[in-house]
Amino acid sequence: MWWISILLMIIAGVFNAIMDVLKVRFKKSIFQYWKGQQWINPSLSWHNKWKPTSKFGDLIMSTILVWLTDMWHFVKMLMLLSISFAIVFYIPIYIWWVDILIMYFVFTTTFEIFFSKVLIKT
Repeated sequence: MWWISILLMIIAGVFNAIMDVLKVRFKKSIFQYWKGQQWINPSLSWHNKWKPTSKFGDLIMSTILVWLTDMWHFVKMLMLLSISFAIVFYIPIYIWWVDILIMYFVFTTTFEIFFSKVLIKT
């Protein structure tokens, strides 16, 4: 069952690519055509985190529930959960330092494919 950690690192790489595309390549991405731009588009969605509410509401939305405020924070939460579950389900493939290299290669390769190709409109 070592492949579960690999799969979770692939998923984490996809989520990380989504985060970076939203931040630095939004106008070239597939996301600019999605509905709900107030939640998706970082140039608009940052306002969601700081909508005037009570002081307690600001504390909750800016910390504990920040993952609900916009797509970037939501995808970040999913990426961190994927990495956390990859750690929980980790079973050695070879030796620890080779496994680290494998996980790094899987994560970064997936990231690059999605950041450069899949999430960019053609």
